[in-house]
Amino acid sequence: MPEWNTELVGIAVDISGLAITLAGFIFIVIQIRRLGQSIRTTAHAAIYSQAADFRTHLMAYPELRKYFFDGVDIERGHPDFERAITLSECFLNYLEHLAVQKSHFAGADGDAWTEFASRSLERSPITKRRLKNNDANYSPKLLALLRDDSAVAA
Repeated sequence: MPEWNTELVGIAVDISGLAITLAGFIFIVIQIRRLGQSIRTTAHAAIYSQAADFRTHLMAYPELRKYFFDGVDIERGHPDFERAITLSECFLNYLEHLAVQKSHFAGADGDAWTEFASRSLERSPITKRRLKNNDANYSPKLLALLRDDSAVAA
């Protein structure tokens, strides 16, 4: 085989290798984007599942709604206290998920979720108190949503 054909074959192999590498890189970038979309979709579904679980409890026990949305407090010793405190923990887990995932959802959705979480803490003394008394158990992103720390006794 003449010398120039060997060089051409070498160049062709190098170019082919580069083309295959580039195609592989493009494939990986596309797969990473799809994975990111899948993760966001899964997170979104988990958030809505937590919300549905919370609403299901409120439908089963509508008398507890006032403790989460109307600013009514409940004291230890009340017959519904244990159920309300347990539900407040579920609610905090949901609100924490909103706070942590906010950055993964653009614009108005993320802002609306943050506002909802902040207002929910304002309107639920039991939930706000539970968060303050157990702050080490929750994300700093959720803790940052506490607006008026003086409103709830420790």
